[in-house]
Amino acid sequence: MKAGRSIYKLGILVVLLSTISCTYFSEHAKLERSARDSYGRADYDAAVFVLARSLQMSQDYDKSQILMADAFLMANRVHENRISELESSSDDFRYDGLAREYQSLVNLHDAVKNLPPVRHPKTGVLLELEIVDYSDQLAEAKQLAAESHYAAGAALSLSLDLSQQKAAAKQFKKAFSFVPGYKDSESRYEATRQAGVKRIAVFPFEDLSGKNKRYGAIEELVVDQMVTSVMKDPSATEFLELISRDQLDRVIAEQKLGLSGMVNEETAMEVGALLGVHEILTGKITQIIYTPVQTVNREYKEAKRVVVDTEKYKNKEGKTKTRNIYADVEAKVRHYTRTTKAVIKGSYRIVDVRTSKVIKSEAFEGKSNFSTEWAVIKGDSRALNSRTARLARKGETVAPVGGEMVSQAATDLANSLSNSLKIYAR
Repeated sequence: MKAGRSIYKLGILVVLLSTISCTYFSEHAKLERSARDSYGRADYDAAVFVLARSLQMSQDYDKSQILMADAFLMANRVHENRISELESSSDDFRYDGLAREYQSLVNLHDAVKNLPPVRHPKTGVLLELEIVDYSDQLAEAKQLAAESHYAAGAALSLSLDLSQQKAAAKQFKKAFSFVPGYKDSESRYEATRQAGVKRIAVFPFEDLSGKNKRYGAIEELVVDQMVTSVMKDPSATEFLELISRDQLDRVIAEQKLGLSGMVNEETAMEVGALLGVHEILTGKITQIIYTPVQTVNREYKEAKRVVVDTEKYKNKEGKTKTRNIYADVEAKVRHYTRTTKAVIKGSYRIVDVRTSKVIKSEAFEGKSNFSTEWAVIKGDSRALNSRTARLARKGETVAPVGGEMVSQAATDLANSLSNSLKIYAR
């Protein structure tokens, strides 16, 4: 009895080990197939990295061994050709490309240098993967890249033009991205960045929708959410400063300007000049369209043949068996669909305070859509298909009210405007 149990346990162990072995084999074989796909697309670096993982799992896997020798050779050849092209180029920033190529070579050789020896599975001949240390070439390329951007930044910084200062800051930033602490690039970046910051006064939008504040101060909601979104994004505020509503209100109060002055572009230009901003942003909401909740329904039947009972019977051999009894069942379904939506339309302009030139002008649109469906049934629920059964379990859903839908459309609009402003600022 004990011997039987031992054999049984041994059998289970063999099955488990076999399963683990097959899973392990399957994994490194999958990696080889993935690498082959990358090789076919001429993405030799990706092929090498995947093959390195495959060979770490199974150093004797012949398919990975053969493909590795070829992929590694091709990857090196591609980078060497690119390096040769870049070295003969007269581009001021060619060292950026050289740094990228040498970094790729460093990563490539690091991936394979600790692999076990790769041998041809049939001949046993060692397939040599010549490992080269490219760290010195990489360091030199980075140094030259940093210097080229530093020199470009220094030249651009001589101009007092805001856009030139911004361009200079970007060059200094690239310099220390290649070599941290390169010369005084970080302090010069900060100085030119501040000199290149564009100051924009965002004025409350004018509501020309004719809704008479039925849904609240939507124009203020849009502007507030847009400004908040922009100010929370460091990449947007690197070269952008938005003037707060408090600052606008203070100048408007000091100048004894009425509310109409806040939305009149001519007066807004006057306020912008007083605030010392470069540009003003004004906008108009021309339409607020709310589509009331609509609920429609349709009625139909669903039927299905199902098991309703079982019965005993005797087969030809006289043995008692059990069989199912089938019958057709049906249910009446009333399917409901409820929808509502809101749309806000308008436009905005960015104007240069000094020249009165329109820098940017766009129409905008914010949307909010709501749709739900459910079902009410009468009859046998077994007749329902899976989707109808799910809708019957779901039950009725109440739609958002008009104010909520319009508010959601305002948020969508604010997000769209903030994205547009972020792109403009960068």
